[in-house]
Amino acid sequence: MTHLFKTSFHQNPNVGLCGFANDKFALLPYIASQKQEEEIANVLQVPVHKVNVCGTSLLGVFIAGNNNGILLPHIIFESEKKHIDNWKIPHTILQTDHTALGNNIVATDDAALIGPDIEPVKNDIRKALKISKIAVFAVQNIPVVGAMMVLNGKGCLMSAIASSEEVDYVQKFFKVPVTKGTVNMGSPYVRAGIMTNSKGFIFGDRTGGPEAVNIDSALRFLR
Repeated sequence: MTHLFKTSFHQNPNVGLCGFANDKFALLPYIASQKQEEEIANVLQVPVHKVNVCGTSLLGVFIAGNNNGILLPHIIFESEKKHIDNWKIPHTILQTDHTALGNNIVATDDAALIGPDIEPVKNDIRKALKISKIAVFAVQNIPVVGAMMVLNGKGCLMSAIASSEEVDYVQKFFKVPVTKGTVNMGSPYVRAGIMTNSKGFIFGDRTGGPEAVNIDSALRFLR
């Protein structure tokens, strides 16, 4: 069984913008094909559900979370939320005008880093995700911390533009090894091009060979 899958959704290699995964399930947009759904279920070893969020295929932009639950923006449609209720996925609606939660939050089961824009709802995030620590963080003063790194509990791929001090901070905060890199032929917004959990990862089909090897190693599948 392979632990990786290279693909795109409607020729868009930013697969991380279109999906969310943890060790219990994966959420994909309706534009994902049946074959993609099956491949992703096999690679991540979780059941896959299809849904749109806020009327769009950008699930990874709007959803953040960990194995304890997910955070949803208050602008989610009631019909979409009903699907998530039916799948019995633990979730919390976060009341903030900064609704791109996936761009603003990166979390493990123990900790989360959040962008400065959503600091006012820090305690709500802590409670919803059942985490012990949370901190405000930005990479090179770019506030979308969730777009700048990918975590799966074993390792972390962090944007190539991060400073050595920022890498050290993230490594100590999450207590996992951190590797810098890019995706999709040089994009520093690594979360945009990757979906992962502890079993495997999905990455954009514009990603080059050396980038793919680096991602594989950073997420601790290739050792």
